[in-house]
Amino acid sequence: MFKHISIKHVMILSLTFVLTWLGVSQLLYATSLVDTPLPSFEVISPFVDSNKYTHLKTDEIAQNQQSINLNATVISTDSGTIYLDEESLSFQIMNGNGYVWSSTIDYEQPDFPNSFKQRARSAIIVESYNIDSSNYAITEENLFTAGTTVDTTINSQGFVSEIRFGKSNILIQLEVSFIDDQIIVQIPQAAIDESGNFKISSIKVYPYFGAVHEADIPGYVFLPDGIGALIDYKAENPLVNTNYQKEIYDRNIGYNIEPNLSTFTSGGTHIYAPVFGFVHGVNQNAVFANITSGAEYGLINVYYPARTRGYKTVFSEFVYRKPYKQPIDKVGNTIALLQSYPNEIDITIEYNLLENEQANYVGMAKEYRSYLEENIFSDLNMNSYSNVPLKLETIGIEKVDGVLFTKSIVMTTLSDFSQMITELESEGIDHIVANINGFTAKGVTWSAPNYEKLSSKLGNKADLIAISNQVSDLYLTTDYLMASSRSRGYNQYFDLAKKISDQLYMFESATDTKYLLEYSKVRSIFNSSVDYLSLYDVSGLSILSMGSLLYSDFNNQLYIKDQITMMNELLSTYEKKIALYDVNAYLWGQIDAFYDFPMYSSQYVTFDDTVPFMSIALSGYVDLFGSNANFYPYARDELLRLIDFHVYPSFIITEESSKMLQKTGLESIYSSKFSDLKPSIIAYYGFVNDALKYVQNAQIIDRIVISSGVIKVIYDNDYEIIINYSSETITYESQSISPKNYLVIDSNPLD
Repeated sequence: MFKHISIKHVMILSLTFVLTWLGVSQLLYATSLVDTPLPSFEVISPFVDSNKYTHLKTDEIAQNQQSINLNATVISTDSGTIYLDEESLSFQIMNGNGYVWSSTIDYEQPDFPNSFKQRARSAIIVESYNIDSSNYAITEENLFTAGTTVDTTINSQGFVSEIRFGKSNILIQLEVSFIDDQIIVQIPQAAIDESGNFKISSIKVYPYFGAVHEADIPGYVFLPDGIGALIDYKAENPLVNTNYQKEIYDRNIGYNIEPNLSTFTSGGTHIYAPVFGFVHGVNQNAVFANITSGAEYGLINVYYPARTRGYKTVFSEFVYRKPYKQPIDKVGNTIALLQSYPNEIDITIEYNLLENEQANYVGMAKEYRSYLEENIFSDLNMNSYSNVPLKLETIGIEKVDGVLFTKSIVMTTLSDFSQMITELESEGIDHIVANINGFTAKGVTWSAPNYEKLSSKLGNKADLIAISNQVSDLYLTTDYLMASSRSRGYNQYFDLAKKISDQLYMFESATDTKYLLEYSKVRSIFNSSVDYLSLYDVSGLSILSMGSLLYSDFNNQLYIKDQITMMNELLSTYEKKIALYDVNAYLWGQIDAFYDFPMYSSQYVTFDDTVPFMSIALSGYVDLFGSNANFYPYARDELLRLIDFHVYPSFIITEESSKMLQKTGLESIYSSKFSDLKPSIIAYYGFVNDALKYVQNAQIIDRIVISSGVIKVIYDNDYEIIINYSSETITYESQSISPKNYLVIDSNPLD
């Protein structure tokens, strides 16, 4: 059967065998393959309404559900008259509309058990561990727990109370101030006494402030889940077995014994900002809560009616200690231990009372924007470009294992990247923010945290200068919190951070293991890397992980608060620009660009709407870029979302086919070849730019749902954008908007 095989065929087969044995055969055929094509820009998919959109809200008037407690202590403050129940430390305050805000429910209902009434009335609820108990039994107490004493001092701004809980003997100081349109709640750690056998687990703060019974009041709960989410009070939510609870800034990864943290993920998107709110009557009455201290160990909870005697409520909780499992052998046996010291938490929550046209999620976002203006940002980020930015990320080198040796896959040289930029500029795309990932010899996956010099396989300094002269900004992509097992620049015995259980933080993949570094090593390697990279003519660094990854360095008694301080110090001393990916609020003041900006909420079944709270708060101060458009499932819908939320487009592009990345750490990239993507890049960018170029230096001041799938976004420079998510042509003020399209209106054309 081999008689037809020629000498030439034998030589090819032999060469293929040798190359396969050396682990490089995929390079022979991968370059001939075409990348997966992107969805057609022209495809108009059917509009399917869901909670990933924002819906019309009822204009029903919210009626007072409570009358003033005539037995309360009356306090005259800057905010008006406060009615304080000194027994429970609950309060009532009337806003300018005559609406009564209460920190508790109408508990005088005969069908409520006494235990529920006491929890609902109490200003704070404390859970504590009994360290004399072998299993650290947990105890819950409120202000009505037997033996609890409350010593309250009234002052001109509110009150200060010392609470000694009857069972645990824990002492907590609660200070509540009413200043203008704010209610400021503080629980200082220095005033806590837990010297007995009970140690605080968590404190819930005013858990029934603004709680709504069934569908008695029109309005909604606002959550900072992802870009933002709403839960309607009047929606017929399905029965749920658990309440909503999420840690602010994502899960604390220091207390688990999971060997591979790549599998230790939270469901849905995470919480980027320590805020929440509730609306009683849209455009009538609202409260926006901003946790200005203590958020690092905070939770946001929503209790649903099925779990709370018919009430829906949102509130914050703060975790002082956690139990954990300590491995005692290599077989996997563990013992239960309790964190011996409390987390450093000085609780401060500012509740802002909003009325009328500000009493909605847009008003909350603007309130938060004002806070950021005063405390975080200094100046508006004013672009001098006529077109919006396009973020282009390229891959230089990636590494892959062969049978005997590792090999480098050169995906894009600097001259390749420069040529791509030239081709896009010839199409009118003249505002490009360029990023080079994998610029060192170790490639993308294996470089971290060692970034010292540009690989000669990609080019030289002159090539970088050429690109820098072509684009608006040029960033080198790095990562300083994670260290690859295939990299240099750190010591695996001395430089790795550990969990509370003394285990290493490890993220395993098919090609390497990533470890988290001790804070001191992060600091030193960042500073040395900055020195090395200062030789290159770039705008700055785009840094992975640092924006959203929090962990405690338990081995050195350093914790999340210390990490946040360290990262702010490092970034503030860096003299060039900074772009961070998926970045939480504690670093917003340090960034020039926000990459991988979230475009959705977690879309849990109990959520009713997705709203662009974060983009409204940040637009005008930070350039926001969405995830790479290579991977949009429905291109037209996602591009409309960019326009609606004032977020700029992104692409990842390479000279070689993404098929070259098979069996590497980047194998999930299935389409990146520039020659294949170029038409889509031009079409996608043009679609977004033709809307946002008129408002790139403006701020969103309102967002109105006109009808199902039709949104109007209003800017402070008098421009309006009407977005038609629907698959039908609509008419707005005598102008037609085709399916999945938009209309830009200059509402003051004479200016």
